[in-house]
Amino acid sequence: MTPHQSLATLESNGPTSMQEKTSWLRQSKDFPDPGPPPDGGWVAWRAVLGGFLVVFLCWGFINSFGLFQTYYTSQPHINASPSDISWIGSIQIFLLMFTGAYSGSASDLGYFRLISIAGICVFILGVFMTSISHTYWQLLLSHGVCNGLGMGLMFIPTMSVVSTYWSPNRKSLAIGCMLCGAAVGGMVFPVLFNNLLPRIGFGWTMRVFGFIAIVLFTCSQLLLKKRLPPKDSVRILDFEALKDGLFDLFILGSFTNFLGLYFAFFFIGSYARNVLGMSFSKSNNLILVINGTGIPGRLIPMWLADQRQWKGIRPVTVQIPVNLITSILLFSWIAVRDESSLYIFAAFYGFTANAVQSLFPATLADMTLDPRKAGSQLGWGFTIGSFSCLTGQPIGGLLVQAGDGDYTYAQIYGGASTLCGCAIVASVAWLRIRQQQRIDNGC
Repeated sequence: MTPHQSLATLESNGPTSMQEKTSWLRQSKDFPDPGPPPDGGWVAWRAVLGGFLVVFLCWGFINSFGLFQTYYTSQPHINASPSDISWIGSIQIFLLMFTGAYSGSASDLGYFRLISIAGICVFILGVFMTSISHTYWQLLLSHGVCNGLGMGLMFIPTMSVVSTYWSPNRKSLAIGCMLCGAAVGGMVFPVLFNNLLPRIGFGWTMRVFGFIAIVLFTCSQLLLKKRLPPKDSVRILDFEALKDGLFDLFILGSFTNFLGLYFAFFFIGSYARNVLGMSFSKSNNLILVINGTGIPGRLIPMWLADQRQWKGIRPVTVQIPVNLITSILLFSWIAVRDESSLYIFAAFYGFTANAVQSLFPATLADMTLDPRKAGSQLGWGFTIGSFSCLTGQPIGGLLVQAGDGDYTYAQIYGGASTLCGCAIVASVAWLRIRQQQRIDNGC
């Protein structure tokens, strides 16, 4: 038997073929085209469940940063201002989104499994290093840089893989279900933190988080599988995507949105303690509220975005009203002066802000014409948006310091940023409708 015949024999041996053996870390270029997306059933929902677990750990950890913001600020040995502490959370989001251009492209080339496992290892390393960190710079490197980099290696590839299991008419709701993991994680982590911290201390609380991450990430990797064959070649930063003016305009609107969107997530706990005099545990309950209402906030608008039988309905058009209400709520926060009003604000803001977060990738996916380049396209949107996430919260923290602890300047900044973002997104929606009308008319 010649070497060529041996290889041919290996490649034709069914489940034990070389393709099966090599697909665990590097997807074979000879992977057969599976045809149209299953659009439902166990195969598609299994991918959503795997994505849910990844989002639960990545974005759930980020959406819980308000409790870390409050805790780190209250620790004398850390000796850092609220603006300095907010850099930890901002760097997390920045690296999660910025790394997307690279990890998404690697996934498109067939390295989904390899890049995901690398992300898991880096994330878990960051959690365990955070558990032994005692200074601001140690926390910045472990909680901020290490965790953020690990999240970035996992999130965009996972989202691009899950999106390929669904047709455009059902994709938004599926992504919404997957992104509900952020809201659920944003409730689970604060509850665990509040209950474990007084009993076992900060170090072992973080180690418990790390052990949970090991189990759930393992389950996610068993559930997730790349469906489409890899691209022969993918440029990491494919500038062809930026030649679409509508795509560029939407990214600009999202960039402006993200400048102010996460301010309430990070600072509502500190506001409750420093302005209203609430206890540490009560202030953390606000994180539960803001994430709890995020579950319907991520599902209802995403379900609505899938109702293409209604004229003019797309993810970008659904984003306009929730974006506008988010801006109004941030301005209204200025008038909040008691606990009950703050809980009401947190409930409504959680709904709309989480909806804006979910509609962002749904709109990016809706604008992607080639499903096999979904990772690259999503990566561009997240990479550009990452810079506003990096600077938005520290700017808010500096405005709080400039007001000597008064949050008014920062609240106006947040409201104005999201209002400008809403105006840009509205123009994208109008142009998209005009574009679709021209296509329907054969122009």
